[in-house]
Parts: sequence; structure tokens; C-alpha cells
Amino acid sequence: ALFGLAWLTDTFLGAHAKLISEGVGGLVTAAPWIFALGVFLVCVLTTSQSTATRTIVPIGLAAGIPLGLLSGMWAGAFAGIYLLPTNGSQIAAANFDTSGTTKLGTKLVDHSFFAPTLILAVTTIGFGALFGVLWGG
Repeated sequence: ALFGLAWLTDTFLGAHAKLISEGVGGLVTAAPWIFALGVFLVCVLTTSQSTATRTIVPIGLAAGIPLGLLSGMWAGAFAGIYLLPTNGSQIAAANFDTSGTTKLGTKLVDHSFFAPTLILAVTTIGFGALFGVLWGG
């Protein structure tokens, strides 16, 4: 299933490569944190780190983001796969929890993983970017 998502995303981006590179590339050049947001959002929508890497990293590289900064934000933004309650490990965790404290909720944002995912994303992107700038060359 994930291969299909990567293929679909690659096909879409390939058909609109110039428009995306010029539009998003300019934004990423002006504000590199938008790169992390892009990786995070693609992870949210596709629940696939490989799709996010295949589609967003070339934009960051073309925009000239330093490799240390890019890799630090890239790794932290993978937390996006857990924002929506659609990941297999989340569903399994909710089913295995015999205490009943792990909930998937009835809406997209009222599940047990929402706040921890946002905290994870913000802290790992921030520290990844910091470490990437300090030691990434």
C-alpha cells in the first residue's frame, strides 16, 4: 500500500515539478522551517516516511538548505505519521490496552497520540535543526 502512495505522489509531483519547485522552493529558501512543515504534512497525509523523503527532500536540496539543518529537520518531521489515528501501531496499541486509557477517539484529533505527537515533532525538529547547525557542517 505504501508503494502505491509513493508512486502516486511521485507521479503528481513529476507532472507539476516546475510549479512546485518554483513556488515552494522560494518559500523554503526564505524560511527553511517550511521544509520541516512540508515533511510533517506529507507524513500526516500519507503515513509514509519514504513518500515524504522522496517528495520533499529534493525541494529542500534544490533550495540550498544546508545538509545538517535539512537532515535534522527531516528526521524530526517524521513524527507526522502519528498525528492521525491511522497508523497500524496506534490501532494495535489501542486494542492491546486492557486498562482502556488509550483511545482512538471519534474525531481525528481526540485520540491519545495527538498531543504526544505534536510535542515529539516540535522538540525533535527543534533539536535536530540545532544539532544540524552546530555539528552538521
